[in-house]
Amino acid sequence: MSASPRTPALSRHRTSPGLALAALAGAAVLAGCAAKAPLPPPPPPAPAPVVRAEPVPYRPLPPGGAHYVMTLPARGPDGRRLTVNSNLGDDQLVWNLRSAWNVAALNCLAPDYDPILQGYRTFLTKNVKTLKAVNDRIEKSYTSRFKVRREAVVARDAYTTQVYNFFAEPAARAGFCRAALDMAVRAAAAPATDPLTFARANFAGLMLPFEHFFDEYEAYQQAAAEWDAKWGAMYGPSQPGWVAAQQARAGAATGSPTGADQGVIDPMTGLPVPVIPVNESVTAQPVIQPIAPKPAAAPGK
Repeated sequence: MSASPRTPALSRHRTSPGLALAALAGAAVLAGCAAKAPLPPPPPPAPAPVVRAEPVPYRPLPPGGAHYVMTLPARGPDGRRLTVNSNLGDDQLVWNLRSAWNVAALNCLAPDYDPILQGYRTFLTKNVKTLKAVNDRIEKSYTSRFKVRREAVVARDAYTTQVYNFFAEPAARAGFCRAALDMAVRAAAAPATDPLTFARANFAGLMLPFEHFFDEYEAYQQAAAEWDAKWGAMYGPSQPGWVAAQQARAGAATGSPTGADQGVIDPMTGLPVPVIPVNESVTAQPVIQPIAPKPAAAPGK
């Protein structure tokens, strides 16, 4: 009996239509799920910047422990300050240098400053005749300007007192003593035989510390005025110097001491040379953190 013809078998690699449809359906489902997946959360916002309160600085302090309120010498047309030592004639230049050296010898008392006193003594003893002649000519210039001798004496004494007080400024003491020491060392190396030549060569050096002090004090005045304008209404009463500045602006007395604590009589002029004890390593001015005043209590509380 002959066998019936066979139908060729389907290829093993052909995909069934049902399976293909199922695969497509699954892919569509997966795609739909992927499309509907939630987005990642946004990054957190940046933290707000921290606003810090501006620190309130101390009210500026005057240089060298000077008074909170001072009147500085005005400047002339050339920009230099006009002081009792400005525009000196030859004799007055010699005498003012002698006066400055006298003040330094009495006020610069640290052991390192001993050459100042020794140099002053030598300057006086080596130039007795010259210095007396200078003094006599200055005396004559005053008596010729005033009809009454008493008025001439008073005028010269007043001027000489200003010179002494100028060089005795405590706030400039440290720089002045160093300048006087430098001058005394130079004098020891080459003793002055001509006081005028010596004065011309050395007087400007004695003035330099005071010029520096005036400039520093002027900077303090400006800085203090700026502080007062910005912080004074709230914090001024707690700050040293603020009350004195307000009184000065109002034209009231500040109570700042003037003049020297004591003096030593100059045998040639008969006037007291200021002697003001100063500790150069200490500035006796309080520094206080600015404090705002407490608000006033409500009535009835």
